[in-house]
Amino acid sequence: MSIDTGYIIIWLDAHIGAEKNCQEMKQKFQVGLVEAAAVPPDLIDVLICDMSKCGAPIEFAQTNEDALNHIENNLACSKKIIFISSASLGREIIPEIQKKEFHIESYYIFCGDMKRHRDWAEDLINDGLEVQMFDHEVTLLIRLCRDMSNILIEDGKTSLSQKEPEIALAYFKYAYALADKAVEYDKPKDPKDPNVLHRPSTAYRGLLDHLINTAKQALQ
Repeated sequence: MSIDTGYIIIWLDAHIGAEKNCQEMKQKFQVGLVEAAAVPPDLIDVLICDMSKCGAPIEFAQTNEDALNHIENNLACSKKIIFISSASLGREIIPEIQKKEFHIESYYIFCGDMKRHRDWAEDLINDGLEVQMFDHEVTLLIRLCRDMSNILIEDGKTSLSQKEPEIALAYFKYAYALADKAVEYDKPKDPKDPNVLHRPSTAYRGLLDHLINTAKQALQ
């Protein structure tokens, strides 16, 4: 069962947003897992494919003007927007977004030098904006998977409360898939290495197992 989460990701980057650049990545972001199954998996391609299938579609923009148009058009369609931007363009466009009073659910800044851009990003956070900054695309996409998983869990709970268990079940299954994907690519290469401190949590599995069983019972 396919679902419309009501969310869309808008990604502003002068290089990624160019029509002729990153065509393979863009194509794989737009297709589902079934269509991509025959393609030799690349880490980024698989992650963005999962985001598209289970989380939210994506629109790429090369300039601030393009991004503002994407935002305005999708807000007019009652979409909830997750915004990704390079640091240089993000620093310019976010004040414009605020001036136009466009509502953005969350901001993700993708840059090579976080120290250089930390001050203005922290100013935005202090102003109440939800801003996260990343310097590696894998880390960014893993965080997106986890955040979208949490969103789907809450949407599934809402569907359950509205007596829509079939929709809730779909939300919970997609949430599980996204969270599992994040763990898969976030875990250390050798999980048995006692010197590895970072081990991604799988605590969500108990919660989602319970929610999935609850939705299935409601369907009976």
